[in-house]
Amino acid sequence: SKNFNKYKLGELFFLTGIFFLCSSIVLAGIFLIPSLIYGSVLQFRKNFFSKNPWQISFLICGILIIFNALLQKFIIPNKFPEIWDPNLSLIGTANWIPLFWVFWACQPFLNSTEKRRTFSLIILAGSFPLLLTGFGQYYFNWIGPYRTLNGLITWYLRPTVDNIGNLTGLFNNANYTGTWFNLILPFCIAFVFEKTKNFFKKSISISFLIAIGFSIFLTNSRNAWLGLSLVLPLFIGKEGIILIIFGVFLLIFLISPIFSGELQSNLINLLPDVISSQIDISGYDENTRLNLLVSAIEYIKMSPITGIGAASFPSIYQLEKDIYYGHSHNLFTELAVSYGVPVTIIFAGSIISLLVVSYDKIFLRKKKTKNISFIERAFWVSVFFFFISQLADIQYFEGRISILLWILIAALKNIIEENTTRKKLT
Repeated sequence: SKNFNKYKLGELFFLTGIFFLCSSIVLAGIFLIPSLIYGSVLQFRKNFFSKNPWQISFLICGILIIFNALLQKFIIPNKFPEIWDPNLSLIGTANWIPLFWVFWACQPFLNSTEKRRTFSLIILAGSFPLLLTGFGQYYFNWIGPYRTLNGLITWYLRPTVDNIGNLTGLFNNANYTGTWFNLILPFCIAFVFEKTKNFFKKSISISFLIAIGFSIFLTNSRNAWLGLSLVLPLFIGKEGIILIIFGVFLLIFLISPIFSGELQSNLINLLPDVISSQIDISGYDENTRLNLLVSAIEYIKMSPITGIGAASFPSIYQLEKDIYYGHSHNLFTELAVSYGVPVTIIFAGSIISLLVVSYDKIFLRKKKTKNISFIERAFWVSVFFFFISQLADIQYFEGRISILLWILIAALKNIIEENTTRKKLT
């Protein structure tokens, strides 16, 4: 039928955009935007926001962000006129409003197990250029930029630092590269866990998993290593959480001055230099993550309801400390400084509730029925890791990463709805 053909074309555009997302946000946008417009049409036909609490809460977040940005621009006096421009708040809405739309509009393309499985395969295939450029940069000294299609695809590569890591690939930033790899790592694990008698498919899955895991290690990024240590235990379920708790206590023992002594030193000496150097906190100065967090809280107190404005944190911090940091290194405090505490509470509450409800349906209930879906677990682990990682750093403002994140969140929302519908039918 005509409608069926339109949907298949929209789905094809969506998956093509996903394939190019890692390589080029411009090329991805050429395909994603038409597909998301069509997805919006399908959502309107379905029942607009379908009385779904998460869609409503993100709509409220969007309204509050726009409203506060307008207040900061036209009504509220600028507390820092010499160092901060309120136009930045209006520009900063681009980090949120279009992505709330992505969350809503992509759902028709992720509303079945098979569609989500196809998406998982496509995002892994589209990430191959990141692996290729990462290894090429690290082992063969590829240095960009490399351009093709008249600049639609541009990859910026840089030399590794002292040959001890910092694999960045086409992202040109180790933290961004590590975050992307950790977002797709759960899907590699899912395909490895899947039962198949096809030796070729299993070999490809295992090879991809090893390559991504090794690449994460080569980024030399603490944030990326955190993901590498969390993803597999989280994927396992409750038993894996015990491993994580043990790992946290071990890390505290290794880095805390409270436990300094021969045993701590001996254990640290057993670690490779590249790892021990990353957990060594002796060289940290006052400008640590804790200092940034404390400062962010102080700025939030200045204007807790509406926020001071987007991108105001680095300007104020530099004025006070004479040191520049591009953000507060915590996504939630950054949102609160930018647009206020109320929108941050709604946003954080929505994400937490989505993770809690989806965990129950994906891990607990399906385990009882022995109907475990590894792909569904991959979506949950990926989203959970990302928000844990954003407590000490922010990669959200990289467009490709935030688009992927909101698509993953949309898939979780669909999984919850599907499992709820099945429960009612049974």
